[in-house]
Formats: sequence, structure tokens, C-alpha cells
Amino acid sequence: MHHILVVEPDEGLRQIMQLALRRAGFEAQGIGSEAAAARVLEDDTFAVLVAPAGSLAGTALARRRGAAVVALVAPGDAEAGLGAVRQGADDYVARGEDPAPLVEAVRKAIARLEADRAGMSTGGTTPDPGAIADPALALAGLLGDSERMQALRAAIVKVAPHKTTVLLRGESGTGKEVVARALHQLSRRAGTGPAASPFVAVNCAAIPPGLLESELFGHRKGAFTDAVRDRRGLIEQADGGTLFLDEIAELPPPLQVKLLRVLQDQRVRRLGDEAATEVAVDVRVVAATARSLEAEVAAGRFREDLLYRLDVVTLRLPALRERAEDIPALARHFLSRARARLRLAVNDIAPEALRLLGAHAWPGNVRELENTIERAAVMCEGPVVDLASLPDRLGAGRTPEPALSPNLSPPDGDADADLSIRRAARRAEEALIRRALARTGGNRTRAAELLEISHRALLYKIKEYGIN
Repeated sequence: MHHILVVEPDEGLRQIMQLALRRAGFEAQGIGSEAAAARVLEDDTFAVLVAPAGSLAGTALARRRGAAVVALVAPGDAEAGLGAVRQGADDYVARGEDPAPLVEAVRKAIARLEADRAGMSTGGTTPDPGAIADPALALAGLLGDSERMQALRAAIVKVAPHKTTVLLRGESGTGKEVVARALHQLSRRAGTGPAASPFVAVNCAAIPPGLLESELFGHRKGAFTDAVRDRRGLIEQADGGTLFLDEIAELPPPLQVKLLRVLQDQRVRRLGDEAATEVAVDVRVVAATARSLEAEVAAGRFREDLLYRLDVVTLRLPALRERAEDIPALARHFLSRARARLRLAVNDIAPEALRLLGAHAWPGNVRELENTIERAAVMCEGPVVDLASLPDRLGAGRTPEPALSPNLSPPDGDADADLSIRRAARRAEEALIRRALARTGGNRTRAAELLEISHRALLYKIKEYGIN
């Protein structure tokens, strides 16, 4: 069992971190002051030191004792975190009541230590070629019975067993990392038990450009001022497994060249290495983007040859508004999860609330829906989520719409001047189209579904009636 030393003056936060680390399978000891921590480090051996970024005098001592260091910073204070990394910390996380990022950072730090000590990349054990996850379990996170989701799941099952590079395209919040993990779990690379190979996820937009090269490719001791020891990059850590590169469009051009080399030759050169010391890797790459890479190529921000290397197999993830029929099932699933995690008494969603959820455009997609349901579950006054529980941005606070009664009178207001059924029907049709567009916030796909006409027919009628 790995021993973790947590240095945090705030007793409440310290206990939260200790408890989370213990639940994750670590042995965690908490200390309230840096001076006391230094004494403990002298006497005992720890795998990871967790300490405030502003008081990392124990970093050098921890390094000498072979421990990794995770710095604690105030929420949003990335500058302090980067300063801690420059001082020798392996990683940094924001202190707060959610300990999940800390647990993940500690796991990564330990994985790096073990890889360095073993002299081989994490997960280097050859996976059992016959060990493939149960598709039902691997795809459990991809909920929905719409045609689009059924087609997506079928494509994942077909593509997953092969090492081919996959490019996931879809808006933010559509579940690209969930798909990437399913591809890994259903591949022959995943394995089980001791033969399990790693799934390494990297958000290219979340790591500062100055640190991204070292994070991805690793570095040699002395490669730059604060490179106090050799460090394996995330690509090497994914050896034998899957590397998931999220927000690939944010990868700086110099690193695009190095990634192209990895895709072509399956070789990595650490920062500070000579070409002759390149390391061979066996990595399956899954990349994801919410932007058009073709547009990025046209703008000169993304290499065309890298696009071709990444775009071997493309899986497109539908936006939630394109599969609105899945919203009720998703909403109930997220309600069940929030109820269990937050220990709430709410157990259902009212029909009128489901109708309102179904009419929303959901620009944040599944992630926005999940957050909305959690908020509604917390705010709900009774056992059922109703309209009052939903946020005002969904229109929950508006007065109920009156019964539809489109104006059938001719424009001049004289009801006896024109009794044409055809022209009255056109006025009613225009009123219904305007009403549907207003209800969906201008989302034409959803409006077409409400009107029960095709998307192409709606576009034609919008042009015909001159609707903006």
C-alpha cells in the first residue's frame, strides 16, 4: 500500500483529503504544519507528498527520499501551480471540498514513480490477446436508444479491436472521452488483471503550452532549468495501451510535428534526447475535437499531413438536440445517480418537466443536462422534480403558454374581406413555425421535430415566409 503525506493547515480540508485517499486504497497521514512534515519525512518513507504550493520547502527532501510531490493551490490560481512545478513538483491541483482531482493526481504521480523505478513504461506487460471487455459493460456510459446512438455503439464495437487511429468529432459535452474509453475497453489492448494496459487521457487545451511538450514526450535531467530528474512522458506511459488526445486542435504546431513522428514510426524522443536515443512505443491513438480540423488546416493552424494521419476512422458523436428522444432516459439516469451520490429523497421527474427538458436546445449537450438534473434534484422541494425545480434559462419560470390560436384574419383586419381557406392555412402555418422556433430558441432541427416536418421542408418554409 502506498503511503501519502498530506500537509494542510485547514483541519477540515485535511480530513477530506485523507478520507478520499484512504477510500482510493492509499494509506494517508495528515500533518498541519510544514515543520512537522519535514520531521516526518526525515523518519518515514512516503510515495507522495501533498503540500501547499507556497510552502514547498519539503520538496527537495521529498525528492531525496524518492517521493513525488503534488502541490495544492487556490482555485483558479494556475500561476502558483506552474511556479510549484518549476520548483520541482510533479503536478498541482486546486484545494477544495472535491478531492477527486487530488486522488487522480496522486495516482498519476505514483504511476510515474513506478515506471521510472522499473525502468519500463507503465503497463508494459503484454496484454492477454483474448481478454476483451463485455460490450454491454464497456458501452454502459453511452445511453440512448435513438438511431444515432445505436449506430454509434455499433461502430465502436466494429472499430475497437483494431489498432487503427480514431478521430472523434462532436460538440463539447457529447461524451468523447466516454467513447474513447469504450474503444480502449473493447480493444485487445486493454487486457485484464495484471495484463491490463493503460488508458492515458490528455486534454491538450488544459496544459499550458510551455509544459505540454514535457508532459507528452517526457524529458531528460538537465533538459531545462527545473528538469531535476529524467521523466517519462504520457506517450511512453500509454505504451501497450491507448492514448486519448482531447482538444487535438489546440496542439501547438511544433508539437504537431513530433506527434506526426509518433504516429508514423511509433517512436518517442524525450526533450533533451539525441535522435539516436529514441524510445519505441506501441500506442493506439484516439484524438477528439469539437472544431473543424479542415478549417484549422485552411487557416494554417493545423498540419494537413497530421489531419490525414489522425482521420483514419472518424466517429461523429451526435449533439443532444439531434437525439432529443433520448432526453427522458438520460434525465432519469442522471437523477438516479445524483440521488445515490448526494443521498437525496427525490425519485422521479414530472411529465411537464420532461417536456420542457425535451424542448431545450442543450448547447452544452449531455454534460449540461447532467448538471441541470443535479441542480434540480438539489433544489427540488418534494420527491418529484417539477418545473419550479428547473433553472430559469430553460423557461421554467415563465407563465404557461396560452392555447394556440393563430391569427386567421387577413392582414387588413377585415375578417369578411378574404374567406380563402388556403390563405388562412398559410397564415396559420407561418404562426406555428414562428411559435416552434421561439420555443426551441431558434433551433431549427428541434423545431422541425415539433412541427412534424422534415428539416429541409422547414428551411424552405422559413425562406418562403421571410422568417429571420
